[in-house]
Amino acid sequence: MYLKFLIAIFVLVAVAPNLAYSQALMDFQKTTYDFGEIAEGTVAEYEFTFTNTGDQPLILSSVKASCGCTTPSWTKEPVLPGKSGHVKASYNSKNRPGGFHKSITITSNASKPTQVLYIKGTAVKSTELTPLFTQEELANSAKMDIVKQHIQLGKVQLGSSVPVKILIRNNGNSTLEIKGIQSSCRCLSLLPGGISVVEPNSQGKLELVFSPKTLGEQTYGAHILSNDLTQPRHQIYLTSNVVPKQEQSSVVKEAPSKISF
Repeated sequence: MYLKFLIAIFVLVAVAPNLAYSQALMDFQKTTYDFGEIAEGTVAEYEFTFTNTGDQPLILSSVKASCGCTTPSWTKEPVLPGKSGHVKASYNSKNRPGGFHKSITITSNASKPTQVLYIKGTAVKSTELTPLFTQEELANSAKMDIVKQHIQLGKVQLGSSVPVKILIRNNGNSTLEIKGIQSSCRCLSLLPGGISVVEPNSQGKLELVFSPKTLGEQTYGAHILSNDLTQPRHQIYLTSNVVPKQEQSSVVKEAPSKISF
């Protein structure tokens, strides 16, 4: 009897570490999405994607938005190790002009049981932003998603022209057409011959040129313009440390000739 007890204790001690380290892990590609400017009255949607990088099935038990204007939907079935799921956030901007910053709180059996996602942007009256469209036109529109909105360029020489490639995806039902780019610093422009169209449910790389005008470490904002009827202007940010021309030798070592995201 005593021997059986010792064996049971031994087995428990041997298995316990594995039980402690067996867990689901929820790894999101991004936890914040900036819609930029959207037409007031439309429903802006974004789908956050995550992967279960643990070794146990991942179950989302609760997904709650911070207000009634934001409606979440999510993967209901268990997400097996190595597989992906989603949490979609829909923001209804009807009668809500102005800026918004909303949160979606996720509860799950992951090692980190609570995860918070954020959506933000500015709802602009349609007459100021884009003509009015029918719900059918909006549903069939191209929908642009910028995979990485905040871009770190590192050290760049004043007066140089650095090509930057930005990965974009068209989640809509029509061909996405890039119309141009607007930046307050006038330091960003589309590269001639760069991407102009992306087919539905496809992705491509938008080629820009960064030409800094002032010295120092700064963050620059810009809008990419497209035929996305729901969100015709998408916000991006670039952070760079601009150095004088005489530091050319160090710049060559630290700043690549092409930066892709």
